[in-house]
Amino acid sequence: MASYERLHSSTPVTERTTHYTSLVNSYYDLATLFYEWGWGASFHFSNRHPHESFDEATRRHEFYLASKLNLSGALAGLRMATSGGKQMKKSSSSSKVEEEEEAMKEASTPSMANVKVLDVGCGIGGPMRNICKFTGADITGLTLNQYQVDRGNELCRADAHFANHRDAEKHLPEVRCRSVQGDFMKQPFDDASFDAAYAIEATCHAPDRVGCYSEIRRVLKPGAIFACYEWCLTDGYDPSDPEHVEIKKRIEEGDGLPDIASTHHCLGALKRAGFEILEERDCVKDEYG
Repeated sequence: MASYERLHSSTPVTERTTHYTSLVNSYYDLATLFYEWGWGASFHFSNRHPHESFDEATRRHEFYLASKLNLSGALAGLRMATSGGKQMKKSSSSSKVEEEEEAMKEASTPSMANVKVLDVGCGIGGPMRNICKFTGADITGLTLNQYQVDRGNELCRADAHFANHRDAEKHLPEVRCRSVQGDFMKQPFDDASFDAAYAIEATCHAPDRVGCYSEIRRVLKPGAIFACYEWCLTDGYDPSDPEHVEIKKRIEEGDGLPDIASTHHCLGALKRAGFEILEERDCVKDEYG
């Protein structure tokens, strides 16, 4: 607690970005239990329609982001690769055509459980588990905080829904989603490990957006999609207005952020990291019935 207060009391932004791991860990060591008790397992905001409950709004917000990941396209690519591999094997051994045809009939095509998705900054995995149920994809959550890893995996193991049925696909892991401890600035994954990635109000903790987005791009397969809800300053922010500055500071202090970047900075950082921007907008301006 004392370390967190010191980093936010009088230290400049440069020191908070340098010591971002201590800042974020100190914050979530303190906040995670309170978040889960009062907020649930999904540590993010969402707009709420008049007819929705809090939990319904949370899930819709997560499912909408998941719908942008083109997971069906990723699955189609896997099936095409699998089908092509079997056809080449069949053609290469004409003396075993009937045997190969029978094997192809018996083998199942890859299911959505073969599509690998990364949750960047997963907390205790509320969105990860909801999106896993919604899509059927295999999801790995990455978080810096070890308590969140342990709690997230405990919740994943406790729900039988996340157990893979491995009779047809024996290569699948026992559980379809899991949390991993690591820094999203230095991710513990090989290049091109994932078919898609998303982040929900998480990369705002990064000390360097270009570095963070570059790491996400590194672990994605070519052509894969990264979808993100990001906290940003809009053009309405006036750094010469003391009230604006105070509001910004309170958000940073209340949410473990080293700084809040502008929309222009985040979009520019995505492009410099090598991403092509397919869609972007300020969700606050959306109209809701």
